[in-house]
Amino acid sequence: MQRVWRTVTGFYHVCARGVGKQLIFEGDEDRWEFLELMRECCREAGVTVIAWCLMGNRVHLVLADYEDAMSAAMHRLLLTYARRFNKRTGRTGHLFQNRFDRRSLDTDRYLMAAIRYVHANPQEAGIALIERYPWSSFAEYLRAYDNDTTRGFSDPSCVLELFESAKGFLDYSLSMPDGSDPVIHDMDETEWERRAFADKMAKRLGVPLNELKTVAPSRRDGIVFALHDGGYTVREIERYTGISKSTVSRIVRAYARVNAQAEGSEKKMAEPLLSSDSANKILKIWDKYY
Repeated sequence: MQRVWRTVTGFYHVCARGVGKQLIFEGDEDRWEFLELMRECCREAGVTVIAWCLMGNRVHLVLADYEDAMSAAMHRLLLTYARRFNKRTGRTGHLFQNRFDRRSLDTDRYLMAAIRYVHANPQEAGIALIERYPWSSFAEYLRAYDNDTTRGFSDPSCVLELFESAKGFLDYSLSMPDGSDPVIHDMDETEWERRAFADKMAKRLGVPLNELKTVAPSRRDGIVFALHDGGYTVREIERYTGISKSTVSRIVRAYARVNAQAEGSEKKMAEPLLSSDSANKILKIWDKYY
């Protein structure tokens, strides 16, 4: 996420990630400790936790910050938790990747989409259904609609009217646009978001992004072309995968020729990297998911 200044609404989507994809939670004890620290640090700073989700190597939050106190609260939270985690596990060094990322949520629509995105993380990662994942504020929202005063780690009261009812909240949360990501539309994608989506795209095609450089060219090339066809530039693919710019460019050009042939050109290509059948298989995979 890009660094932003105070939003006109006071709402932010915040993400903190483990350095080098380091796991930041090794068990439920770690998660409970993080949540208790989060509640303490935010309460003392006057920051309200609107929604949260704890994943293995990252944390997503939606926060309300009207006094520009979020930076201090997050710095204290992440530093304190990292120190305790390192002491408990015997590791040293930074636990979190640089500073936390934040994005301003300047309309109700962006706020609603961010809450849905935060709660949908475990389902999009293939870990658990949204409604069955225990380490998010999803259940706290349902209790709030049911007037259950059980104390949680979030305070959804100020946004409940946006969804109107528990049914409205469920319908909005569980029905993703086109069955895909609950993305925040009409907002510029930030670097970490683009990389995260590229990684998910690569995994759906069979190879994690960080392993793409090491697999056989027959598998690598199709995924590289799919990334480029999905809107990623040659330089972005080079940066995300470690594959050289010249190799990426060659793959893109070769697949573009095969694609053109598959769409109706009867002219035989000179020494294509892939047959038209192979190209069509890649395109079918692409169409299935995207």
